[in-house]
Amino acid sequence: MQTLTHRKLLLAAALTVTAALTLMQVAAMPGPDSRHTLAAGSVWDSVYSLAQAGRGEATFRASCANCHGDSLAGINDAPPLTGAQFHKTWDGNALSSFFNRINNDMPSDNPGSLSKAQVAEVIAFLLKFNGYPAGQNDLAATPELLSQIRFLPKP
Repeated sequence: MQTLTHRKLLLAAALTVTAALTLMQVAAMPGPDSRHTLAAGSVWDSVYSLAQAGRGEATFRASCANCHGDSLAGINDAPPLTGAQFHKTWDGNALSSFFNRINNDMPSDNPGSLSKAQVAEVIAFLLKFNGYPAGQNDLAATPELLSQIRFLPKP
């Protein structure tokens, strides 16, 4: 009789410990608003998702391609968003600088008309177009987080 009671107590204790550990694990999991990771060090650290780049391409085609061209080579006074000149301009800079430039000044015929999420999506598309690797998380739409990510030449 005592053995059965002792086993029940041990089983209850084991279940309690398992439940507590499971609750701690669930509490430590990221919430639904944490799709954005704190930045890695550079654009080579897979800082955007392919889905985000796809959304950004649609926005780019609708709002940016008139000036920057379908090939992103730039038209007239609009600078290229790919190639040597693009890299010369942005390499070494934080992604927040690029974000702020687009957010505040683009599109040139309607500055500030893109939402912060759309700006981040366009940047994700530009990163994809320029051959930077995609990851699992969307690029953050806040300059504070983007200040931790730098444009760097290919390693």
